[in-house]
Amino acid sequence: MITITVTAAEEAEGSRGRFLITLKLSDDVHEETKTIMIFRYFLREKPFCGTVPAVGEFLSAEEYDALMYAGECSRAAVKAVSFLAYGDNTAKKLSEKLRTKGFSKEASTAAVRFCVEKRYIREEEQLARLMEVLCTQKKYGARRIRQEIWNKGFSEETVKAVWEDILETLDFDSALDDRIRKLGRSAFSPPDKKKRTVSSLLRYGFSFDEINRAVRRVYGSLPEKEEEWGDGEDFE
Repeated sequence: MITITVTAAEEAEGSRGRFLITLKLSDDVHEETKTIMIFRYFLREKPFCGTVPAVGEFLSAEEYDALMYAGECSRAAVKAVSFLAYGDNTAKKLSEKLRTKGFSKEASTAAVRFCVEKRYIREEEQLARLMEVLCTQKKYGARRIRQEIWNKGFSEETVKAVWEDILETLDFDSALDDRIRKLGRSAFSPPDKKKRTVSSLLRYGFSFDEINRAVRRVYGSLPEKEEEWGDGEDFE
């Protein structure tokens, strides 16, 4: 029978809530020592319920397994924070990256939850920044932006919560006007060239009505009748 004893449990210097726990595993023949870095956060559930094991305490097999899992979650959280230091990541993308580093699905999910609760991941702020870049720099329309943010892995909950408010802050008219000025008046004549131009603008996420109004703003007159533009290509 293996005996598991806590031989040290110290809070890591300069890091509130992070502990280094040393265990001695022994039986009649062998003895092994393990040191685990654990965030108290991952000891919230049973069997520890937020309590760090004390020196001299003997652990059951269940407690040992729970401690090992908390250690994996803690390592995953450290790796997650290091990923975030290099740039924004959605919860979904961060979890995927942790899985590629060998962490279990459960530990990856727990680490991401830690980052969200600690406000290391702020998806609403990330979404606002991304949408502004896509509108002002990429010159995308709302439909294309929506597709891009789904591709980035933003949660449906986050998008629904702030989508309309962020849209109101973006100047899609200026973005489309800039595209049309860059294309030049000749891009809308003759009719076959005009159809290609409109199809391209549709793929960038703008509607027929938006394109119609923008051409009027930029050039002072509309192209030929809208039905002569053709159906264009649906944006995907």
